[in-house]
Amino acid sequence: MSEQVPDRRERRKALTRRSIADTAQRLFAERGFEAVTVAEIAVAADVAAKTIFNYFPTKEQLFFDAEPKLLPPDLPDASWTSPETLRQGLAEWACATAPLATPAAPPTNPTRPLANPAAPPTNPTRPLANPAGPLANPAGSLANPAVALAERAVVYRDSPLLRAHAREAFAAREAALSRAIEAGHLAISPGVMAALLLAAVREAWESALLMLADKGNPGDAAAHGRRILMNALDLLSRNRAPVRTPRPSSAPLDPQETLNLLNPPKPAQRGDRGGERVSIVRVARVAGVSATTVSHTLNGRRPVAAETRDRVLEAIRQLGYRPNALARGLRTNRSQTIGLVIPDITNPFYPALARGLQDVLRPAGYDEIISNTDGDRTRERAAIEQMIARQVDGLAFAVFHTHAEDLNPAIEAGIPVVRLGGTLVQDGVDLVHSDDEGGAAEATRYLLTRGYRRIGFICGPSAEGPAAERVSGYRSALLAAGVATDPELVAYTHFSRHGGAAGVSRLLDLSEPPDAVLCANDLMAIGALDAAGGRGLHVPGDLAVMGFDDIDAASLVRPRLTTMANPAREIGRACGMRLLERLSGEPAALIPTEIVIPARLVERESA
Repeated sequence: MSEQVPDRRERRKALTRRSIADTAQRLFAERGFEAVTVAEIAVAADVAAKTIFNYFPTKEQLFFDAEPKLLPPDLPDASWTSPETLRQGLAEWACATAPLATPAAPPTNPTRPLANPAAPPTNPTRPLANPAGPLANPAGSLANPAVALAERAVVYRDSPLLRAHAREAFAAREAALSRAIEAGHLAISPGVMAALLLAAVREAWESALLMLADKGNPGDAAAHGRRILMNALDLLSRNRAPVRTPRPSSAPLDPQETLNLLNPPKPAQRGDRGGERVSIVRVARVAGVSATTVSHTLNGRRPVAAETRDRVLEAIRQLGYRPNALARGLRTNRSQTIGLVIPDITNPFYPALARGLQDVLRPAGYDEIISNTDGDRTRERAAIEQMIARQVDGLAFAVFHTHAEDLNPAIEAGIPVVRLGGTLVQDGVDLVHSDDEGGAAEATRYLLTRGYRRIGFICGPSAEGPAAERVSGYRSALLAAGVATDPELVAYTHFSRHGGAAGVSRLLDLSEPPDAVLCANDLMAIGALDAAGGRGLHVPGDLAVMGFDDIDAASLVRPRLTTMANPAREIGRACGMRLLERLSGEPAALIPTEIVIPARLVERESA
């Protein structure tokens, strides 16, 4: 008898947990996720709010952790030693979630309920067996699991908070996946590859969920999501990104190796040859091979015998031959250049982003053309026209004010476009960005846990692009904590040190000034430190200041800046990988993709 008591206790706990979850799903379906409070769920489920938090620490978990669980579990400890095993392992992990799992067959005899909720419903007249005993179902969802899942999909679709939570949940798996990729030596940049893979998984997962929300058939939605997933994983598993594998003799030369070969210690001067440019034909003549063999040696498109390859490389060294990029472009219809449009080259974030882009593009034989716009829409549009005129092969666009129609000329010219930041959804445009909304929400929650309640936000002139996402995250975190938002506490200014100083000065002049400010970037936060110091305020005693980006200067100013690390170099690398995928021309690479790189709290002295 004593052994049965714990069993009964566990059954009661399971019953209570299931009842709370079902009640919450019913209320969410009726009124929307944001409109329902935990207190209302407690009343409807006839339990104390404390009991709910014992089972579900956050309201978001009430939604996602109800059965069947929508989010994938933690990644299993796995030893992936090849792209194929990585692909298979991730596919199995992702397809175990409700939106991507193959739905059970519909009941063949609807007069009898399920004998086992985990088994196909082939015998539905008996009551539902449950380890906790008979279970009331306030939501009525167990009668039709497909309808219940569709209702949850609608709730998810209509809730910015749930979508942000899902982004954070997938991003939280990046560290574990990165370690597994690094342990298997599957990529030079494990963190970036992990972000790309999880972006593919999340896109497939969310596509299936949104198709369900639009009254799609569960089987069709799951199949649709799995197709997206497998296409993306197939593409990535072919190692479009550089991987740590030996290069065969017929493979293209590494750019640094090529640079060394084409720059001998004492190259012959053009004047020594009477002004004649060394041609591929002359290299072929000296090496005793055809010009085609020289071309194959340099680009690796055809196998070349090791002895022949050595003769060609020796001829290149002797003659100081350099390929003619213009002629190659005319022949291949590729300029081997990528355009990068940025708003402020003096902001340290953007040089770091450009370096990450170069990390990926240069080994693939591409150079960058950088255009600075000062965040002006007219200049942004002119930069696009210039990039089209220069016949760039791809365009990375890190700007805030451009509208969808401004990108149409590049799209119509057949140029792959990756937008860095913002949430603009447009055919032919990929998105690569940090989790701006989630990062700002985390920063705001951090300030709230430190006891600050009147928190200001310093953002750009019109809160567009990433700044708008950060304002949204800031406001959602305040609302979730029960702190009223005050429009006066949001200052619109310039994305610069001077703008940050001007914005915080405006807030400090209010009749009720803030006790903390969150800035849209670190330069603005440094300006806020300047303004606070000029007024004799102690940071963080009189005013806490927090930034976003974690540029190098954030750790050099005094007090050292507490901020959200926005991994610029990783964002650049992910952008480069995505552009190379698009340039591959494979059908799976042409599906617009969103890649989210998580932001990370860096706690220092200013807050």
